[in-house]
Formats: sequence, structure tokens, C-alpha cells
Amino acid sequence: SIAILAAAGAVATADLPSGWRVSPPSGAMTETGTMPQGISLSPSGSKIAIVESGFNPPALRIVSASDLHTIDEISLPGAFGSPAWQDERTVLVAGANANAVLRIDIETGSITRTPVPGWPAALAAHGDTIATADDDTSAISLVREGIGKEPAQIAAGSHPNGVAFSPDGRTIYVSNGGEATVTALDAASHRTQTIATDLHPSALVLSASGATLYVACADADAVDEIDTRKNAVVARIAVGLPQGPGASPNSLALDGDALYVSLGAENAIALIRDRRVVARAPVGWYPSGIAARNGAVYVVDGKGEGSRANPEFDPGAAKRAGYIAATLTGSVRKIDARSIGAESTQMVIADVPSPGPTPAQTIVRSHGPIEHVFYIIKENRTYDQVLGDLLEGNGDPKLAWFGERVTPNEHALARRFGIFDDTDADAQVSAGGHNWSTAAFANDYLERFWPVNYGGRRDLYDFEDGAVASTPANGYIWDEARKAGISMRDYGEFVSPALLGTYSTHMEGLKDRIDPRYPGFNLDISDETRVDEWQREFDAFAAQRNVPAFEIIRLPNDHTYGTRAGSLTPQAYVAQNDHAFGRIVDRISHSPYWSSSVVIAIEDDAQNGPDHVDNQRTTLYIASPYAAPGVHRAHYSTSGVVRTIELFLGLPPMSIYDAVAPPLYDAFGTVPEATPYTVLPPQIDVNAKNLRTAYGAAASARLDFTNADAADPAVLNDILEHAAHKGIQR
Repeated sequence: SIAILAAAGAVATADLPSGWRVSPPSGAMTETGTMPQGISLSPSGSKIAIVESGFNPPALRIVSASDLHTIDEISLPGAFGSPAWQDERTVLVAGANANAVLRIDIETGSITRTPVPGWPAALAAHGDTIATADDDTSAISLVREGIGKEPAQIAAGSHPNGVAFSPDGRTIYVSNGGEATVTALDAASHRTQTIATDLHPSALVLSASGATLYVACADADAVDEIDTRKNAVVARIAVGLPQGPGASPNSLALDGDALYVSLGAENAIALIRDRRVVARAPVGWYPSGIAARNGAVYVVDGKGEGSRANPEFDPGAAKRAGYIAATLTGSVRKIDARSIGAESTQMVIADVPSPGPTPAQTIVRSHGPIEHVFYIIKENRTYDQVLGDLLEGNGDPKLAWFGERVTPNEHALARRFGIFDDTDADAQVSAGGHNWSTAAFANDYLERFWPVNYGGRRDLYDFEDGAVASTPANGYIWDEARKAGISMRDYGEFVSPALLGTYSTHMEGLKDRIDPRYPGFNLDISDETRVDEWQREFDAFAAQRNVPAFEIIRLPNDHTYGTRAGSLTPQAYVAQNDHAFGRIVDRISHSPYWSSSVVIAIEDDAQNGPDHVDNQRTTLYIASPYAAPGVHRAHYSTSGVVRTIELFLGLPPMSIYDAVAPPLYDAFGTVPEATPYTVLPPQIDVNAKNLRTAYGAAASARLDFTNADAADPAVLNDILEHAAHKGIQR
């Protein structure tokens, strides 16, 4: 059902997994489907069209501009970007995977398709001409209605994602989100001109005269102002908060002389006048589209009004109950422009967490007793799935799919070095998880495209290993380590599949810093084999007294292979991963480096299981002589883990998220307890194989496990749930 909530007090201020807060709406608010991508007002201003294109099937939602009640919801074969109204009853939508322009009659619900050659991510119309930005072909398609010709295709830049016509229709502007350019296309001659902009431009809006083009540059925290007579940027308007970079400006709207910009990663909108931000206002979680007219501002929030628990997690149910991508619904808010002012500015800043003062005696600092950081990134588990049966923590034993019998080392490490039962992954899925885990950020390109990728409507998985469009402006922690002269080694994170038996990377900051014999994500390779290779290098470094100050170690096999016949059972995969993890701590703690080391391990995300507190709550482990045992109730996040590592290494924060995240100060004491850790043997058969008769064996054989989340998550999660609860019939 769709909730319509009125103004003050309707929704309590909500904590997000990051520790940021979403304030209640100041006006009407309505829930939408998953990941609303764009919003547009009808010619009369009485109705709003919203494109929903997330994990769930795409749709066009029509709502009343007066009170935001839903008038209609029309299922679409594909959709992306912002809709465009042709008249009061006709809406155009970029059809994405449908490879078409969709013309929707909102009174009858009928849909007319006009094929285009590419995967249209955005469109605009002028008269009888429609222009689409085709993401997969890096081209602009021109469709002329009423003319029986194939659409013309003109080359643009990488990942075009925004389109605007000049008022006279003679020029079409397309933002190229995979680079730092806008293409200006002459609609008649098809000649193009490239305009240099700031990094990763997205939304475009033209002034009424057409003399000025505003460009939201998502990874520059800026709105560029282009003089269309010169086709050059004449002003750069900074829009980020002072605490750090990472605003993700991603949508624009003009209302008279007021320019509004949605700031996806800051959960806010900004008002620009005279080339500067004069006010801000808080909105929902990850605003992704904005429209404004006559003093009313409408904002769609890609992730809605807050996160939730998912103890009902049942991926086999018809609506994929509890699966994070299916339940991450959006919202639309209506805001009176008169309420956007100085007081709201303070509210936005106050809703950002504070890292708090640095304790006087903390060891979480550079040039302290900790000189070596070993950072382990695992794959996709919730806290309750693994530690729900750990009675000392806030767990639900009923949800422990891989409890102590399967994960004895993780339970032992938690009991000895500290239990962290309020730690959330910043990412919803692995596409973002490996970016959050290594950059403390996921940019707008990634946040918009992973839902359609996971929903099966876009094949390209370009979120790791040097994919330019998804690389944040400040890069990754290894880039900072290289700048600072910190010795570093990477084992399996952001590496490409083996070629002639060795692994490589496209990340410039990792060149010459990876172990070419250590695999990335490949479930056919045991985590025990990975640790054999890591141990080989560790022992060699230790013998030469030059163990790197920073190591990233990917241990992915708690992901599991489902129940594919002949592969390890899910429990065996997780048990193997647990034992491999324990071996790393054992080896370090029995070495001369133990007294100066910390091992920090976290899952990249928590998408593949239930949790009674929050669907992004995950496991966090610390192992060090300085670790403080006991239950730690403080809220931590992935970004807080990254910030803690940065403090140990003397590195600056990379984004606003690690800049403001509370570090793990309380996780450490000042007096070491140097007893080494001895790995516990597996309690189950880590070589157990799935039989052909296993539940989901045939489905598992059809799943794609080439990367961490290529497999249909609903199918895989359903299989894992059955595997964890043998004997349960559904």
C-alpha cells in the first residue's frame, strides 16, 4: 500500500546504516517503488510523472501535485532516467533494456514503442523529435515521429545519461557520465562539439532563454554553468558540505531565478542563486530527482525514508520478502520553497554524524603501537546469519544460518577480542560494497545502475576494477597509501581474472602492489588455497623484516556456490572461509609482528540474509593485542572502519562519509594482551559436496557466479535458506 503522510511529526527522524539521519518531511510524502530515477511535472503542473527503475519491475507512477496521492501506476517493459511530458496525457520514457522510446497514454495505460539501437538511459523531446542518450553504445539516437526512418545515431561520449534541447530545438546537449564532457549536437547537420566539464556530469537544465546550460557534475560536488554561445564553462558552483567531498549532485530544476539541485549522497537539496548555494533543506534517503514550479519543490528519494530490519527474509516468496533490493523502496516529498532557508541549513549539517573528540590515550593513531593493518573483506552476510546464536550479543538464534558449529573461529574471535553487534555495512549489495569498503563512497553512477543490473535489466557489471564511470573522484585507499609512501599489498581486491595463471588489475594505484598469484572472486578456488598463497608471501616478508604496513585480503567464499551439484555445500563454503580467516589471525599472532598489528574484518555488504535489527547489519571482527574484549554497543559503519584504518596509517579521509564517521576508538585499549590466537579446527566437513538431489541443485547450475553478485540473488538466497534449514518444507 502507498502511505501518504502529512507534514510535521508523521515520520520520526530515522537513523541510516551510515549513522546519518533522515529528518521527517516538512510537507506531504508518498512512498514509491524501488529506485525512482526521475521526476517531471505535467504541462499544467497538476500531475507528476515518476520513473521507477530499481530491482523490482519498472513502472511509471503518476501522482497528484497537490497532495501526492497516486493516480496510477503503469508497468513498463523497461525504464530509466527522467520522464518527459508531450501533453497532459502523454508521457515519454527512455525504455532502457526495452531498447525503445516508450510513449505512455496515462488515461488508458497503453504503451507505444519506438525502437532505438541502444540502451536509452535518458531522453528529451522538442516538437516531433526525440533524442535519447544510449548508455551502451555511447551515442545519441534521434527519433522523428511520423517519419518512417530508422533513428539516426550520432557518437557521444562515454555513458551518456542526460539530454536537453535548446528552446529553439536546434541544439541537443548530452552529458557524458563516464567522463567529464557534454556533447553539443546540431540537430540538423548532426555535427557535434565537445564541451569540457567537471567530473561525471549527469543532469542538465537550460535557462528559459537558452543562453545558460547548468550541468550537475556528480563527482565534482559542483554545478557547472555553460555559456551556450561560447559552449564553454564560465562558472563552477560548489555544492558540497564543508566536512568533506561526496555530495553527488544528480538532478536540477529551475523555478524563476531559483536553481535547485538534489544532493544524493548528502540526503539534501540545495538552492542556488547568483552562482552560490544560499540554502539547503533535508529530504529523504538519497534524493535522485527534483522538479519545481511556482514555489513548490518536488523531490524523489531513491532509497526512501530509512532502512529496516528483515527477520521475515524469505527470498522464495512471491514478492521476495525481506531481500534488501526488493524492499528498498523510494519516496516523493513536496516542499514549500519558502521553508528552505538558513534554519534548514543548520538542520542538514546537524544530521551528519560527528566523529567526536579524539581520546587522549587512544592507540588509533599513526606512529603509535599499531604499525601493520591487515584488512579482510568478506562477502554478503548479516550479523544474525553468523553470530545470531552468540548469546552475549544482540542476536536472534533463529536467524543463525551459519552459527557456531559452522563458524567456530568467528565466534571465538568475537568472544576474545570484542563483539560488535551494531555495525552496519554502508552498501546494500556487492556492487557498492567493494567501493564503500575501499573508498568510503559509492558514486551516483553506481547507485543508479546497480539496481537495474541486479534486477536483470542490464548485463554490464562495471562497478569494480577500474570501471571509470563508477570510480569516485578521490579514488581508493590504496591511492592515498601510495601518495603517503605507505607500503602496501593487495590480495584479490579489484583484480581481474587470471591470464596465463596470473592475476592483474586495472587500478593504477594497485599496479605493482598486488600478488599476481592470489585469486580474486572465483568460487572454484578454495579460501584455504588463498591463505596458502597469502601465508607464503607473509612468511617471506617476515623473514626479510619488511611486512607491508597495509594489506587488503579478500576472502570471498562465504558467498557460497548455492547447491550446484559437485560443488561444496553452503555450510562447507562458510566453514572453509571461517577456518581460512582463523589461519590468518593465527599466523600473524604467532609472528614477531603480532605486537604491532591489527586484523580488521568486515563483510562488504549484508544482502544475503535476515537480521532482526537492520538489513544492513553485518559482522565486524578485530584481532590485536590491543583489542578491547566485551560487547561494544556503539554504532559503527563501513566508513568508520575505513576511517580507523586511515588513522592507523596517517591517511586523510577520502569522502565526507569517512570524514564524519566515528572511528573505532572504543574497540581498543592501551595495555596489550599478547597471547597468540590458535585457529580452531572445522567442526563440520569442509569438503562436503552438494548432491544432484539437493534442493536448488538445478537452479544453482544455471546461476552465474562470475562475479560476486552476478547470480540472481533471490534464487540464490532461497537456496541458501533451505540449505540452512534442512528438513523445512515450503
